[in-house]
Amino acid sequence: MALLPSGPGVRPPQVPQVPVPRLARAPSRLREGLCAVSVMGAGVWTSARRGSKRPGSAKTAKRAKGGWPGSFVVSGDASELLQKVQWPAEWPYSEADFARQDESSDNGFYSQPRICTHTDDNFIATLTKHYADVFPLYPNARILDICSSWISHYPTEKTWSHVSITGMNEYELAQNKQADDYSVRDLNENPSLAYDDSSFDIVTCTVSFDYLNKPLEVMKEVGRVLKPGGMVILSTSNRCFPTKAVNIWLQTGDLEHVLIYGSYMHYAGAFEPPEALDLSGPLCRLGFQDPVFVIRAKKKA
Repeated sequence: MALLPSGPGVRPPQVPQVPVPRLARAPSRLREGLCAVSVMGAGVWTSARRGSKRPGSAKTAKRAKGGWPGSFVVSGDASELLQKVQWPAEWPYSEADFARQDESSDNGFYSQPRICTHTDDNFIATLTKHYADVFPLYPNARILDICSSWISHYPTEKTWSHVSITGMNEYELAQNKQADDYSVRDLNENPSLAYDDSSFDIVTCTVSFDYLNKPLEVMKEVGRVLKPGGMVILSTSNRCFPTKAVNIWLQTGDLEHVLIYGSYMHYAGAFEPPEALDLSGPLCRLGFQDPVFVIRAKKKA
């Protein structure tokens, strides 16, 4: 096994995939044969058989196979999935679902700046194009990027009036050329946003909600700071730092991740029904590109 360096310039490894219905994606020997684990905080690659035991508690693993969210994957199409899902009557998660392999302070893990990208170039280009399609719908918008870094992947053509960002590493935030202001905040320690009610038209979060151990509280805060009719846009792929991702994320696959993100919006109570888009490129099915999923919802008027 070869250690993956954990410093600047390192892209997180792909999340190991739990089997989901065959329609979810074409078989990929590359993806099925890799499993990300952690040794002393550094990611390593090791071979793993499809369906092998994943990190996390046995309780979480058992439910991920037979209950929420796995048994709710009723379609292999991400957009249809959120249209057809019958949400459980109550919040379907336990405290164990949001436990992590490394429960030490996130301040230490994120103290070293990572001036790098955490997905491939196709993911970034696709997400930027999606933003370019959506942002003009809110002329002169005020935008908030949470769990942000040195780059927000926004389009170069500016159609907004102001961008605020919040994240863990002050050096990274200060390098973000599209931000007008920033605040340093550990949302796992304090899941509140330091902004006024109804102060933003759009809130974005790129491949980061899987690290939050209080996602419902954070999503309620997103609803609070959004203006009525404003939009939250979450994007996700299949890469992460496995020691800091929550258990339920490591136990599940791409379509279940769509359900998980959608559930945060649903149970927050402030949003219209969420929708999902699978924007993955043609080479994704062959394992040569990162998948691109966008889950978004408008705040109720």
